[in-house]
Amino acid sequence: MKTVVGEIIKPQGIRGEIKIKPLVEDANYFNDLSVFYIENNKFTKKACRVHQGFVYLALNEITNRDEAETFRNKFIEVEKDDLPNLKDGQYYITDLEHCEIFFENGEEVGRVVSVENYGASDILQIQVGTEEILCPFLEDVFVDVDIANKRITANKKRFLEVTQSED
Repeated sequence: MKTVVGEIIKPQGIRGEIKIKPLVEDANYFNDLSVFYIENNKFTKKACRVHQGFVYLALNEITNRDEAETFRNKFIEVEKDDLPNLKDGQYYITDLEHCEIFFENGEEVGRVVSVENYGASDILQIQVGTEEILCPFLEDVFVDVDIANKRITANKKRFLEVTQSED
């Protein structure tokens, strides 16, 4: 199973290096990885550096700026098993997908369909009956995340304040 670790922002230089906005807690994780996937195509790391919160990655299969340009705004993934082990209570944001959401009183809300990020925070796309709603993944909204049981508990008042129906 693959998981998204970053978004390719743009080419960097003329030799095919790409600038990546990391979507992991620690951008230095990229230094420990050697195989990446872009649109299900496999790439191997040639060189990697982290500077000012961005990752600059050279891949053996991308040799010039024109090739790198074709990957602008694409997501870069790795095999989940290649990611570092997490501490207790930590999880990858993609682990939220397919979790069931309940309010603190036990009332079922729906199921997480996907997780998106548009810059400010992660956004959960939640299937509620036949409707899909969007909700920012905020600590004061989601009070407990139990990945092992695929269950998320939400504060009903805050949840209703911040959700939007998707039209």
